Amino acid sequence: MPFFFEEAVTPQGKPLLRIHAREEVTLADAEALGARLDGPNKGWLVLSIVDRGTEYAPAARKYFPNLQHKYGALAAVVTSPIVRAAINMMTRLTGQAPNLRLFTTEDEALAWLDAMKI
Repeated sequence: MPFFFEEAVTPQGKPLLRIHAREEVTLADAEALGARLDGPNKGWLVLSIVDRGTEYAPAARKYFPNLQHKYGALAAVVTSPIVRAAINMMTRLTGQAPNLRLFTTEDEALAWLDAMKI
């Protein structure tokens, strides 16, 4: 499965859903994330670690905007410039930018999440 979920806390103790994304993310994977964000992890901060070479199926890309109001903020750690460009394009086209940011390190991402007022 391309998504691995783990419940954790930020350095300041805020509830955090960690997602490790790899390989190809399908619509079923996106829907599994939606089920978590609509259920036990609704309104949580989300940290997504995206492996180099991760791809998002077109149906998954179309589904992700439905999740925008189900999380407090989402920080994605993306080291691949190609994946970063794809995610940037998806967020700009769907208007998700206010509560979603991309980072190159986990420390930067966690600091931003901890600074969020949710």
